[in-house]
Amino acid sequence: MSIGFFHWRIATALVLFTLIAGVYGLVEYFRKQPVSPSYWGVIVVGNLLALAQGALGAWMALSGARPDRPVHIVYGIMAVLWIPIIQFINRSRSRRDETLVCALVSLFEFVIALRAFATA
Repeated sequence: MSIGFFHWRIATALVLFTLIAGVYGLVEYFRKQPVSPSYWGVIVVGNLLALAQGALGAWMALSGARPDRPVHIVYGIMAVLWIPIIQFINRSRSRRDETLVCALVSLFEFVIALRAFATA
C-alpha cells in the first residue's frame, strides 16, 4: 500500500470525524452543556488525524507528488490549526459558548477537509 492510499483513507476519516464532532457539539450546545472532557477528547483526536494527514501529505510532497491544485496545501495547513483556532476564539467565552465555538470550528474543519478532498 502506498502513502497516497493512507493519505486518502485518513482524509476520508477526517471528513467524517469533523462532521460528527460538529454535530455532537451542536447537540451539546442546545442541551446547554459546557465542553466536556469527552468532547474535548473528540476534538484532540480529530486534530491528531489532521496532523497525521499533514505529515503524510508532506512526505508525499517531499517524494515528488504534487496536488492538482496548490490550494490543497493551504487547506491542509488550515486543518492542523483546529485546536489553536478554538483556543484563540474561546479565550474569554462562557463555558456554554465554548461548546458552540468548538462545534462551529469542527464544522468549519469539515468544510476545509471536504475542500481539500476535492482539490487533491
